[in-house]
Amino acid sequence: MKKLIYAGLLFLIVQLNTFAQKETSWWYFGFNAGLNFNSLSSATASDGSTVTDMPESIVGPLSTREGCFTVATYDGRLLFSSDGSTVYDKNGSVMTNGTGLLGNYSSTQSGVAVPKPGSTTEYYVITVPQALDPDGLCYSIVDLSQNGGLGAVTSKNNVIKAGVVYENIAVVPNTNGLDYWLIHRTAQTFYVWAITSSGISTTPHQTISNTSISAASSTYQGEIGISSDYTKVFACNWAGQQVITSIFNPTTGLLSDIRISTMALASYGGTFSPNNQYLYIGSANSVSGTNQSGSLFVQTWNNLRAGSAMTLLRHGVTNAKKAMDGRLYGIESLIGLNYSKHLYVIINPDAGGSTIKYFPNYLKYESGLGLPTFAAGFIRIIPKELPFACTSHNRTYSVEVDLSGGNAPSRLTWNFGDGTAIINQTVTTSQSIYKQLHSYNNSGLYTITVIPYKSDGTSLTPITMEANIVNCTLKSNRMTRSDLLNSKQLME
Repeated sequence: MKKLIYAGLLFLIVQLNTFAQKETSWWYFGFNAGLNFNSLSSATASDGSTVTDMPESIVGPLSTREGCFTVATYDGRLLFSSDGSTVYDKNGSVMTNGTGLLGNYSSTQSGVAVPKPGSTTEYYVITVPQALDPDGLCYSIVDLSQNGGLGAVTSKNNVIKAGVVYENIAVVPNTNGLDYWLIHRTAQTFYVWAITSSGISTTPHQTISNTSISAASSTYQGEIGISSDYTKVFACNWAGQQVITSIFNPTTGLLSDIRISTMALASYGGTFSPNNQYLYIGSANSVSGTNQSGSLFVQTWNNLRAGSAMTLLRHGVTNAKKAMDGRLYGIESLIGLNYSKHLYVIINPDAGGSTIKYFPNYLKYESGLGLPTFAAGFIRIIPKELPFACTSHNRTYSVEVDLSGGNAPSRLTWNFGDGTAIINQTVTTSQSIYKQLHSYNNSGLYTITVIPYKSDGTSLTPITMEANIVNCTLKSNRMTRSDLLNSKQLME
């Protein structure tokens, strides 16, 4: 009996994307302000020092006081942007059917975009309205295969949670590498919904409340944010002058251990340091004795959770966000919400933010209070064909690894699920496709697990694929072509 290998190659596209990736390389915000982190140059700060690799100040299509978000590819190509009400294509023009979404430019986080699981061209655009508007938490769909790649909004304002909701929204990847979790807070209650290839469920995956959260008037303002390891959540409670923290499990989609910290000023927006050890929170409140509106506070996550107060870091910074370069970029507004073109850069956020540079009039246009909201990470795993091979024959298995961002792995481990030794494979910056030859001795369905590891030994999301191994019989003669008799899949 001859045995024949079924020739073929599995391509598994794996985008290991987090906030350090180039999906966050375009920032549109404020009144036509913007930053492009794909175009870098040196700039002189107010203290006369030169700061290298500063993003280019650009003109954007949005005119928004607060809510804004942009979407780009893993290699930094702009796709679209929005203020929650209107979607703009990559050229800055209104996208087809792109008006009338139920977000709002005056919502703290008017919306966020996330890849639709199972699709390579569609995105969910999830929106929240301005406080006390009864439009609810909704989603629309952008399909970038329309209009020659410029996209179109193909479905609009589908309700996830009806009625009055608060001005915050966050999306975090599920550790299965396929799906996402949507997190939102209204009043004293957090909600988690599952986003899968079947859609966005209108039934919450989790509802969890804490009566220590202030529900007084105007507590609807304030951002929600996720750490880049997807395990820590913060929420700002504006009028309650609170920072709410919680633990999140990206595998189960469950929040737990909600704790409340009180701030000296109203909390508006924030971000984690790249190493997730520090939490930075900004306030848009006026500061007595200065001509500045806003103050930036900092505290380690562990100390904050243990009850320590946040420490004032700098007056003037209304809001700050982590960029793909590992720095924090903050905007300044003056007393009375007189917006400015001024930019702050926190150079060392992993060390507590002691080094801050100020760049007056850096932006081309004035900024408001809001900076872009991004999903905590994009992960796409798209198998192109089912791995199939015959027993006792080598088969090539392959993965494609995105190396464009700061979370790129340094090595891969391959476990073929048949008891053979685990293989370690080094990842280099000059190579994106990684292959392994393997032969299975027995028929069966095997799970191949590829685990990426960072240089510090931290593992990233495992990649899994199934290998269908069968006994293959070849029958042939000189008059007819060969017929491969093996599996139901190949017989059909």
